Amino acid sequence: MKLRYLIAAAALLSLASCARDGSSALNEDAKIYFDAWISQNHPTAEKTALGSYIISKTEGTGAPAGDSLFARINYSYYKLNGDLSGTTSEKVARQCNTYKSANYYGPYLAYRGTKLESMSAGLEEAVSQMKVGGRMRIVIPGWLSQAKRYSSEDGYLKNCSGTDYIYELELVDVFNDVERWERDSLLRYMAANHPSAVEDSEYEGFFYIKEKDGIAGKEFPADTTFYINYTGRLLNGKVFDTTIADTAKVWNLYSSSTTYKQKKVNWPSSSEDFSKIQLADNSVITGFAYAISKMHPGEAGTCFFVSKYGYSTDGSGKTIPSCSPLSFHIETTEAP
Repeated sequence: MKLRYLIAAAALLSLASCARDGSSALNEDAKIYFDAWISQNHPTAEKTALGSYIISKTEGTGAPAGDSLFARINYSYYKLNGDLSGTTSEKVARQCNTYKSANYYGPYLAYRGTKLESMSAGLEEAVSQMKVGGRMRIVIPGWLSQAKRYSSEDGYLKNCSGTDYIYELELVDVFNDVERWERDSLLRYMAANHPSAVEDSEYEGFFYIKEKDGIAGKEFPADTTFYINYTGRLLNGKVFDTTIADTAKVWNLYSSSTTYKQKKVNWPSSSEDFSKIQLADNSVITGFAYAISKMHPGEAGTCFFVSKYGYSTDGSGKTIPSCSPLSFHIETTEAP
């Protein structure tokens, strides 16, 4: 599986430029400024092997990050002047007037493998020193805010540059098998919220709960169209998409440029080939299509499924993070 984890915006990934000639002067002025800033503002900070400075650290009581392939992290990061550049915290975003109702706030998933080098060098060094539940406040210089790996501080200084940031980190979890972690997360959610729900026998990690019976004895004929209303949510309950105007308003998603009404479903010629189901002539994610294929005229229900039937490792913009199980409440009708 190709892993492309988005840790939200800038600085966590590769934001720096790398010098082609390995000039030792690339960061000469930047380092003079950075060292002076540290000396003035945090003279007792602990320097790391690569040249970041730990301002404070609270030891976690959980598993050490070690060589785990995946980490879930809460973070906020700031420029040296104190301006917020990015955060996973809704509270911090609101305090800094950067909150956007459509955005996901919560732990982000990072792939730590060296082959993909998806986490910046400075952030990876910081996380590697933490345990689950631990917190750290650390200043990471610009030459460490990129993903390429060198064996020493000098390698970064000679080859890469970027913006200095102050990070506030919390290590939420670490693990090696992301698919197992995600499925276990969904199973725990279902056990706590829908204990009588039964996992689909054909599609592992998929659940469908019928909430309203359809018209008795009636099926959707092949090669036809019908209509649905739906609301999509993350497992934390946050709505990310809906056809219902009032729901959009409650979740601050409403847009006057959006038409909120039932959506037309194009039913394929064979009910068994649900992958060809389209919504308003557009393809839909597998879990959504599979749920519709199980429904009857007038039926309403909610499906829950892991991300391999949804947006997988990519997520969807700033709304749906990587490897996120989703739920959709769907109600079918014959006409708008």
